[in-house]
Amino acid sequence: MRIDQDFYQDPYSFYAECRALGPVRVEMPDGTEPWLLTRYDDVLTAFDHPSLSSAFMLSDMLNHLDSPDHTRLRKLVVRAFGARRVDMLRPRIQRIADDLLDRWADEPLVDLIDTFAFPLPIQVIGELMGVPPGDHPLLRELTAAMVRPADMVDGYTRLGEYLREFARTKPSGDDLTTELLAARDDGRLTHDELIAMLMLLIVAGHETTVQLIGNGVLALLRQPDRLAELKHDPGLLPAAVDELLRFDGPISPGLLRLAVADVVIGGARIEAGDLVLVSVAAANRDPSRYGNPDVLVFDRGPNLAFGHGIHHCLGARLARLEGEVALGTLLRRYPDVALATEDVTWKQAITRGLTALPVRPRP
Repeated sequence: MRIDQDFYQDPYSFYAECRALGPVRVEMPDGTEPWLLTRYDDVLTAFDHPSLSSAFMLSDMLNHLDSPDHTRLRKLVVRAFGARRVDMLRPRIQRIADDLLDRWADEPLVDLIDTFAFPLPIQVIGELMGVPPGDHPLLRELTAAMVRPADMVDGYTRLGEYLREFARTKPSGDDLTTELLAARDDGRLTHDELIAMLMLLIVAGHETTVQLIGNGVLALLRQPDRLAELKHDPGLLPAAVDELLRFDGPISPGLLRLAVADVVIGGARIEAGDLVLVSVAAANRDPSRYGNPDVLVFDRGPNLAFGHGIHHCLGARLARLEGEVALGTLLRRYPDVALATEDVTWKQAITRGLTALPVRPRP
């Protein structure tokens, strides 16, 4: 089976075909042929299996490391994304959301991605990292390039160059970059690990939240009963964010792993040296786990959108908070917001997101 252009417009039909077969080899656009895991139980097994390594490429990025390096580096940033520090950001995130939506006043048509879903998380992560506001548009450009296969190498190179200069010239401040620079200076991480950590935090802390907001709004506007339910009871927002992540989250087609020993998963023998694509998006639509998985239901409980095990998303609490504030503010300020067209296009990228989402605000 082959992942082609049609896959990006409707991956869930493809996942359903694969799920019926169990683990299968798929041909990727770059020519690699990893095993694709689509069943919930197989994906959960893969996350915990010691024979599947995250170190499928040479990189100092946290998400490409196994323990003990992963554990050592994660400890340096885990407090910054803990409950107390993240919850303190709510008032600032709220102000950013309100400021962005103020600009919709009297506008008959806006692109929700360009004017809201993109600028909100880049401003949040930029301020958290101490990046000058004038550099936020550049970060937005480079992070978007890094998730497009055709532009990935160029985006990676340019972002690395920016971050090396940023780390060299940045003054001390009350931000996470200052903490990481201190950790580098006292030997808790190398300079290369510092740059890789900054890159991961900026890309992952921005790009995936863009898709959470954009994909989530589209899903709600296409299922008006759930939209009405959420407008009637804003207390459902935390559950709604989790369900929107399950229904159409940003991690698709999946997370790569490298088999470092022979392993059997779902009846398939995966040999040492094989690549494995662990599809949380497919697992989150597995009907053996979620009844009627192709509709939104706000009380389903946990899912795998943020991964599982030692690589559970470091910024999960921040992403949830941004999603809650963004969706809650949008529906409060523009309760009659509506799609301007059903003809939407999805990016061909390693995250699942829209190229644009035209809406009519209707305050």
